[in-house]
Amino acid sequence: MRFGFIKKALFYTGILSLASLIILVLLLLFMDKPPMEDFNKCIEVMAKAKKINADVYAPEYYQSAETNYKYAFIEIRRQNEKLFFQRNFSKAKELIVNAILKAELARNASGTNKDTQKARFLKETEMLRKKLDSYHEFFIKLPLRTQTRKDYEFGKLSVEESVNAFEKGDIMKANKKLNEGKSRISYADAEVNQLLKDYFSRFPKWQRWVESTISTSASNKCYALVVDKIKHKGFLYLNGKLYKEYDVEFGKNWIGDKLYAGDNATPEGRYLITRKKGTRDSGYYKAMMLNYPNAEDRSEFSARKRSGQISRSRGIGGLIEIHGNGGKGVDWTKGCVALSDDKIDELYSKLSVGSPVTIVGSTVALSDLLK
Repeated sequence: MRFGFIKKALFYTGILSLASLIILVLLLLFMDKPPMEDFNKCIEVMAKAKKINADVYAPEYYQSAETNYKYAFIEIRRQNEKLFFQRNFSKAKELIVNAILKAELARNASGTNKDTQKARFLKETEMLRKKLDSYHEFFIKLPLRTQTRKDYEFGKLSVEESVNAFEKGDIMKANKKLNEGKSRISYADAEVNQLLKDYFSRFPKWQRWVESTISTSASNKCYALVVDKIKHKGFLYLNGKLYKEYDVEFGKNWIGDKLYAGDNATPEGRYLITRKKGTRDSGYYKAMMLNYPNAEDRSEFSARKRSGQISRSRGIGGLIEIHGNGGKGVDWTKGCVALSDDKIDELYSKLSVGSPVTIVGSTVALSDLLK
């Protein structure tokens, strides 16, 4: 009896074990598994996308792929911490499929965007180079703050570094350097534009002066000199027609009118030659003295003093000449107009005591100057 019971118990125990084993096998066969093949495929597609700089040319798609991959990986780790029969990888599968899709989109969009960004990059760098070229042709002569010049120079260097990086395929560095250059150039531009806007508020007056001087040359059939500060040119007229032009230099603080003695600024106005000095009389080879300050200069000087623009202790100054010893390529005088000795010889032979000399900020409007 006892043996029969044991035999029966062993039989049922075997049946139960077999059933448990079958259930376990079935669970193992049909339990949810992590999508490792999809993970490997995603890694492969993202690597190919990265190789063609999709992270730069199609950043939204590429970053979305990275994000989906990251959360898919986190979801797998979370499921693996559960008992095997409780695991559900459906969310991880959805995330990794999205990651593959976004990586493929990034890869496909990269080529098109690359051409678009290349065109944009080349256009921007060309524009900045032209801006910098105009700076060296025109703004370099302006008496700017040291920091403003540094901003222009830093901008120029950044643009060149950007182009070099772009040619080497380092797009991220190219864009970074380009943005740095644009930023610094914009700082300098803002200051220069405001300086010129303020300065050119006097343009209508300059225009009237120039027209009057040319008209005088025509009606009196004589020589007359018009000095353009911005262009650093002296324009010699005869009988109202342009006869010749000369390079000229000024006081180092030439932009703006002369305010007082010792400000190293060249005055602006309509003047006459009052005296001609030869090599024995002048410390600057040859010179022609102007009647600065004239009545208009004195009137403006008094008005500026009354408004507080000029200290009451300041004097108006004088001894403004057109003289030699120039040709240095920089503005260096104490307020006079300087030419090289060979050019002052020419002017000296043409102009006489009483000849009109007009000094203006510019003979052309700012809009035309910056074209």
